[in-house]
Amino acid sequence: MNNLIIYSLCIIFVAWVGGAIPIFFRKKLLVIQLFIGFGAGILLGAAFLHMIPDAAEYIGASLGVPILLGFLTLYLFEKFLMTHPCPAEGCEYHKVGFSAFIGLSFHSFVTGLALGSGILVPHLGFVVFLAVLLHKLPASLSLSSLLVKENYSNKSIALTILLFSFMVPLGAFITFFLFKNTSYLTIGYLIAFSAGTFLHVAADDLIPEVHRHFKFRKVRLFVFLLGIIVIWIVKFLE
Repeated sequence: MNNLIIYSLCIIFVAWVGGAIPIFFRKKLLVIQLFIGFGAGILLGAAFLHMIPDAAEYIGASLGVPILLGFLTLYLFEKFLMTHPCPAEGCEYHKVGFSAFIGLSFHSFVTGLALGSGILVPHLGFVVFLAVLLHKLPASLSLSSLLVKENYSNKSIALTILLFSFMVPLGAFITFFLFKNTSYLTIGYLIAFSAGTFLHVAADDLIPEVHRHFKFRKVRLFVFLLGIIVIWIVKFLE
């Protein structure tokens, strides 16, 4: 419980930082692109090296269905129901205003499910937290950038980012309290579902940024692989 509170406060803080950057800097910085690449590696590594193996211990060969459901949940919602702004410029799925806020908020709420279920497995909690944290910065930055371009006032942007920053903790706390006394079988399905959402975020939102632009692409590739290596080292230390 204490870890969940600390993790939630850190995620809220990072969301605020990401939301503030476009207000003070109209152009995205290279460091943000590096965060995106590093975050992609972290999410991919967390899904394949930690979450899927842990889920397999609990539910065995049944893990394929919840992984697919997690992937499809975000895919169908974002691409066909309420698309959200991606970190890249020129993305054909960019939406504006309140629709973008709703889409990203649902996205973050589902990510909070991953954090809440990860906390239920002691050695998995920190890995999921790290993955969520590194994804939260570009997500918050994307939403804030879009609102800046749409000429929202700084006050409106700040209020929107404030509400948005609480979506991951909300999903995490709801999941934690609903399932903290549940069976390992249920936890296994939750972790597998969450792994599917991580795979979608990494593959659809973040990994394309590693190779989208030619300039500094080798540096972005390096930080992407570094993210995977960091997660692998954590797995090795366990």
